[in-house]
Amino acid sequence: MSSDISWRDQYVCVSNRQLFDLVELALQVGNDCATSSTEREFVDRLRHWLNDESWPGIGFDLDEHFPTLDEKKFWSRCFYDLSRRIFRREIGENANGNTVWQPSMIGDAYIVARLLTRAVQESELAWHPETEQSKEASEIFAKIRTTF
Repeated sequence: MSSDISWRDQYVCVSNRQLFDLVELALQVGNDCATSSTEREFVDRLRHWLNDESWPGIGFDLDEHFPTLDEKKFWSRCFYDLSRRIFRREIGENANGNTVWQPSMIGDAYIVARLLTRAVQESELAWHPETEQSKEASEIFAKIRTTF
């Protein structure tokens, strides 16, 4: 059985296991990234869905799960950071060197992040999330600028 992740008329089909694993990993990142009681509520709400309301074959509509602009911003950042953490092997199961799951999980996390970013940009055209990657890039570019 399969599920889908969708935003409006755009969607990506994923297996049930892939959807549930993706959400579980996003919850781990969300837990790390939540800095306010509001953001912790976002994490709790998604955890409740995963543990109590989801079933094999359920779809994951991004507007339904993240209805507010603030939720979309928070989860956009989390899904970008998730894709980076998987790539860096900082999150997820890598038992016995098994990395076969990583490319598709990175891709799905990145797609979700991009869809959420696009959803936010409908209201705030120039918005982009401040991710772990963008922070690291800023630090690198700052060092480069100071050497010239």
